[in-house]
Amino acid sequence: MVRIVRQLVAIGFLTASPALLLAGSPVQFDVGYLTPATDITTPEFQLQRPGYRLMQMDVMISTMVDSRISKDLTETTFLIEPHNPSIQIEDFSPQTTLQSPYAGNISKENRVEYNVDAKLNANQTVTPHLGATGSLGVSRKQSSVEKVDVLPEMKLVSASGTIHRGRGVYFRFNRTPQTSLEGTTVLGVILAVPEGWSADTMTVSCRAKVRQPIVPGGPSKETDMPESRYTVAMYLTGDRYAANAASRYVREEVNWQDVRQRYANEIQHRRIDSPLDYLTSIVHSSQRTGSVEKWLRTSPEKAARELPPPVVDAYYRLQEARANLDQCSGIRPLNKARVTDESAIANSAVSVN
Repeated sequence: MVRIVRQLVAIGFLTASPALLLAGSPVQFDVGYLTPATDITTPEFQLQRPGYRLMQMDVMISTMVDSRISKDLTETTFLIEPHNPSIQIEDFSPQTTLQSPYAGNISKENRVEYNVDAKLNANQTVTPHLGATGSLGVSRKQSSVEKVDVLPEMKLVSASGTIHRGRGVYFRFNRTPQTSLEGTTVLGVILAVPEGWSADTMTVSCRAKVRQPIVPGGPSKETDMPESRYTVAMYLTGDRYAANAASRYVREEVNWQDVRQRYANEIQHRRIDSPLDYLTSIVHSSQRTGSVEKWLRTSPEKAARELPPPVVDAYYRLQEARANLDQCSGIRPLNKARVTDESAIANSAVSVN
């Protein structure tokens, strides 16, 4: 009997939580890999912040929700974090927004009424057949009406603000009867960048929460969906060299992640530094022992001999793309003569720090 009850509870839980039945995440995000930034520097800003410029960019994020949980999605959060420590967030849009379910103010009426009634009767009898009767009545009614407009209760629709001492910005959106969390969201960000800046990278993180009943007809529980993280390159609008450098870095970064995943098992067997790493790989077979990037950076010759050649090649291609992109970050002084020939760029010497 107990076993049957447990099975029924498990079936009810799965029925009430369709998100658990889906192969992938029921909330999926998509972000473009390149974002142009427009120079909007004003003379006033140049006087206030010498050596910096203002860049405006729009980050477009698409949210797709499985129809079975579209009504259960309660919140989405987006974080934008530039990788360059010299970049600061100056402004962002949308700002924190409050909304009411009512179209206008609520009218409230207070009505007070007063009624005063008085009646006086008098009878006078002179003889059994002769007499008089008198009656006097007074009635007064007074009313007072007070009308006021009451501001309706406001609910939080979206909230935004800076993070990491102004080096990043977050946007949080709540679902309301008048708004939807599915579709395309455009986030506007204004950055203060070094004067020599023309391209860089940033991380865009996307999160979602759903609220579903634990059992049919029972209390509900809020669940965090798996986070999605994207590396997005930004470049100065109209600068072809910066656009090519940013595009190349993103392609090589995607290729590096893909190659590392394809050769994950082989890397796992080859990447054992000590007996402790060996025991860790046995106990936690799914846990990677050590960092491939650190191994290639600290022991490049040994790593090149032991790792699969595609992994080594993808790593150094990524480092070369990163070095080219660093020339556009504004941290290091720009070369007066940029190399625009792609073959020369591909064959140039790269120093890996």
